[in-house]
Amino acid sequence: MPKVALLTGVRRIGFYIAQYLLTQGYDLAVLYKTSEIRIKELKDYAESLGRKVIPFKVDLTVYESYRDVPLKVFQILGRIDVLLNIASPFGKKDFFEVSPDDLDFYYSSILKAGFILAQESARFMLKNSSSLKGRIVNFGDWATVSGNPYKNFSPYLVAKGGLDTLTEVLAVELAPYILVNEIALGPVLPPMLEGKEKNDHWEKYVKEKTLLGRPVEIGDILSAVDFFLKTKTVTGEILSLDSGQRFVGKGY
Repeated sequence: MPKVALLTGVRRIGFYIAQYLLTQGYDLAVLYKTSEIRIKELKDYAESLGRKVIPFKVDLTVYESYRDVPLKVFQILGRIDVLLNIASPFGKKDFFEVSPDDLDFYYSSILKAGFILAQESARFMLKNSSSLKGRIVNFGDWATVSGNPYKNFSPYLVAKGGLDTLTEVLAVELAPYILVNEIALGPVLPPMLEGKEKNDHWEKYVKEKTLLGRPVEIGDILSAVDFFLKTKTVTGEILSLDSGQRFVGKGY
């Protein structure tokens, strides 16, 4: 039976990770909200490889829309081996304009969804017969890991900081059977703000605000994912892939 990975978000970075997992022989369960075109591309690609992609349209701010997904994945594909929490909103807002609804939005979609999906997926990972039964990989932000928060993104960063703690907590709770790690990203692709990719001054931004003067390569992210899916003795680790941005200490 092929291994099964459940992942959230395939619009951007998650799309490349999903493609990679398909080439590695995984069947996929994909949680998405608006990325129908990406889902079709993945399904076509999976078919060419003899693999499966099972899509679930959800809203990660609404618990009821995704809570039963791991159960459905297990019923359809027979197992869960990997969970990758990739999807994340990203928005700019002045600190004094942040509302309780803003806090709920980021907390729910990043931290609460990450917790619930890990909890429910782990129930089925533990049914696997191997001694090492599963892996969870969260996707965080370089700024919270390095202690360099940037202005005007406070709800997002507070939620990502909680995700850092969640990674370590899950590593303890799920040991020794499930490994839990995190990849904390710096600049990879131009940011999505107000529903659009902001290309203006992207090259200038990366050059000025990273040590290496270039964005994180998708290939490096795939290598990190591959490492965390193959390692047997690493858990609770947070790996920064940020082109050295933490040493410059500047963000948006």
